[in-house]
Amino acid sequence: MKKILYILPLFVLLFSCSDLLDIAPTNIISEDAVKADPVLVDAFLNKIYVNTRFQSKGTGHASVGVTGGEQNVFAGWQSPYAAAMKIIDENGAHGDLEYWPYSNIRSCNEIIEILNEATFEPELVQQKIAEARWLRAFMYFDMVKRYGGVPLITVAQSIDQPIEELYVPRNSEQEIYDFIALEMDELVNILPESSSSDNFGRPTKWAAYALKSRAMLYAGSIAKYGSVQLDGILGIPAGEANAYYQKAYTASMAVIDGGLHPLYKADADPVKNYKDLFLVDGNSEVILAEVHDLGLLKAHGWTFYCMPDGFQTGWGSNNWMYLESWEKYEYNDGTSAVWDRSLLDGTHKFSLDEIILNKDPRFLASAFYPETPWGEGKVYTHSTTKGTIPAGSDWPKTAPKRNRIKAGVLVKKRVNESLIGLNNNEDDSDWMVFRTGEMYLNAAEAKFEMDEVGEATTLINVIRDRAGMPDKETVTLEDVRNERFVELYLEEHRYWDVRRWRTAVDELNNKGFKGVIWDYYIEENKYTLKTKDADFGQKRVFAERNYYFPIGLGRIADNPNLVENPGYTN
Repeated sequence: MKKILYILPLFVLLFSCSDLLDIAPTNIISEDAVKADPVLVDAFLNKIYVNTRFQSKGTGHASVGVTGGEQNVFAGWQSPYAAAMKIIDENGAHGDLEYWPYSNIRSCNEIIEILNEATFEPELVQQKIAEARWLRAFMYFDMVKRYGGVPLITVAQSIDQPIEELYVPRNSEQEIYDFIALEMDELVNILPESSSSDNFGRPTKWAAYALKSRAMLYAGSIAKYGSVQLDGILGIPAGEANAYYQKAYTASMAVIDGGLHPLYKADADPVKNYKDLFLVDGNSEVILAEVHDLGLLKAHGWTFYCMPDGFQTGWGSNNWMYLESWEKYEYNDGTSAVWDRSLLDGTHKFSLDEIILNKDPRFLASAFYPETPWGEGKVYTHSTTKGTIPAGSDWPKTAPKRNRIKAGVLVKKRVNESLIGLNNNEDDSDWMVFRTGEMYLNAAEAKFEMDEVGEATTLINVIRDRAGMPDKETVTLEDVRNERFVELYLEEHRYWDVRRWRTAVDELNNKGFKGVIWDYYIEENKYTLKTKDADFGQKRVFAERNYYFPIGLGRIADNPNLVENPGYTN
């Protein structure tokens, strides 16, 4: 029976394929037509791209950041907070965190089978097959990091198949990671070196190396810090950790040494350089991005949600940086910026020069702190002003309400100053799925875990140098992980990192993170800080079993051959 393919023609615009406007205005296209027309293949692939989750769900794409303890949102009813506080049980994780994209994987399998019989130019056919294979592997990675072993399906199943074939059991976690590695090893020889402007946002050979780098680093961590369970469905033997770390290092260095994606260093000012890294679309460091374009009706609300009160009304000031997060950014001389909490009692006074303006430039680029220059004014976060405000001064007695009632420091990273006053879903800065900064950190972590501390230190110092921070003479595991936190802050790594390191119980369980209250003493030009609860009075729960999400009652009801993960059944 011939397949009838359903395609969403609107989304082909997202990749600037204007020729697709010439196709018939229908979303039902025959398989034979697709086999003969690369334009229709792109239309089908674009549907897969649209249905692939490159960034987390939830209000303003904040769910993974809140769940990982990096930030919070303005209101306890918002879904990112609900995801962070939900007790993960046999009913599954919060919907913002769940990901079981087998419908989209079926689409990948379907287009691969069709392309194997395509009649247009063979080299282009292989490249399009490679795209679909990359997307499929990316989705499998997003599942294996959640659930461990999952069913590995690489053919488009038919409803006419016997039940025992349709009910596919789980492959092992190691088999999924090995599948990703083998796919990427082949795809680096098929995918193009670079993308044209019309194809920006599609994977290149460097995206294949990058996906392998990330996946193999995770596999190494699972082997080193996890355990083999469920007769091998979960876990990787500890003795294989270094082999995976070596694969992660080799793939990372392929990107670094390839030279096509050097670290972004367009501005000598490290604060501006780091800020612009996330706002200059298509810059040198971008290995793969989810492309946004307001003119093509694909945009998002990150800037809208983060814009501070005083520059936007309504949903502004929605995303906040926990005190524990901004403590991770060292002072610019390399010393620790972790507070003696006894000083945060509302009586000790500090100038901004002492405690803020001499911090890691990446902090200054990522946070709205008191008196942050912004637009034609400043961002204020203080709760009150102590002393007499001089006549004629424009200093506010208190900061705008939404800026001062939560955690004291707002998120600035990826917020576009040129969009002051925008409406929701008018921010079209791209989302970086992979960038070269991560490759340095992946390589450094892999080398450190293989006891090659010197090479790890060298790689970490490259990132620190770009950030305007002093070199480390040597690094500890804590240094490696802290550098990863501050460089990749809110890029959807932290939550998955603490799970693969098996530190999430210590980092997240029974934790309620903090914020600060700022009071300004105008005669002295100093502030006091006082800690406050920033988690709406609740404590998080992260149990040992949560290092793997449950498969869930619903999925097991659909496929009785699926075995549940440990701790979720009686």
